[in-house]
Amino acid sequence: MITYNACGAKCPYPGFTASSWSSKVKKAIDYWSADSIMLTEVCYGQYKSLRNRLRGYAPAWYATSSGPKGCGKWGKDRRFGMAVFVKTGSVQRLTKSLPLDQNDPNRNARGLLCAKGSIEGRTTLSCVTHLTHYSGSYQLQQAETVRRQLNSWAGGIPIILAGDFNATPTSSTLDKFYGFQGGHGRFGEVDERDTDRFTTSCRRARVRFCRSGEPTHTNGKKLDYIFVSAAHFKNAMGDAAARSANMSDHNLLRGAAAWE
Repeated sequence: MITYNACGAKCPYPGFTASSWSSKVKKAIDYWSADSIMLTEVCYGQYKSLRNRLRGYAPAWYATSSGPKGCGKWGKDRRFGMAVFVKTGSVQRLTKSLPLDQNDPNRNARGLLCAKGSIEGRTTLSCVTHLTHYSGSYQLQQAETVRRQLNSWAGGIPIILAGDFNATPTSSTLDKFYGFQGGHGRFGEVDERDTDRFTTSCRRARVRFCRSGEPTHTNGKKLDYIFVSAAHFKNAMGDAAARSANMSDHNLLRGAAAWE
């Protein structure tokens, strides 16, 4: 699994074209042999170029904006949003809009995108979201909407939920997803066993799992996550890849897990 905030509209990407960007991202996907790829802040030109390179992957696209100026560097179609790619024959695309953050000066729309399809013979929901960072109360509302919608769509099938949550691991927002250390969700997370990144309290308690992990943003915080439904996955592991020069302000986050 891979999740990546592409920062397609905001970051300058000097010297990059849609083709050179998608080539570099495909190399990361191939290196990790990813079954599911979840992208946030991706412009349609980036999505289209990557879609054309990823043979054997079924795509799903969700535009949350009709045209930020910054997306013009990737092509004439300036739509902006999220994408999921699943290594399978076809997927069912599912979308849900999230409550608008009334404190967001840009009035950015937020959403949830899922691609329902087979991974290694098991029907799975591969999902991506991007929560607001302007208001904690609206972020909580958005997280609750994601939680409820996933429960409705998934029933009893496995779920992969990834993206930019704009929240640190111990935040109340992520209580809705983590299934341990005060969380009341149904998920584990790929960084949960990274003992090198355990908090001091986790080390003192000598726990096996910790709500922590590698930073994924230039601000030194972990904001990007790959959650997996605890009833279906085990032995999760994660790694934040080194940030590529002249690309996003986020690290690409890689994850893996075994079937339960």
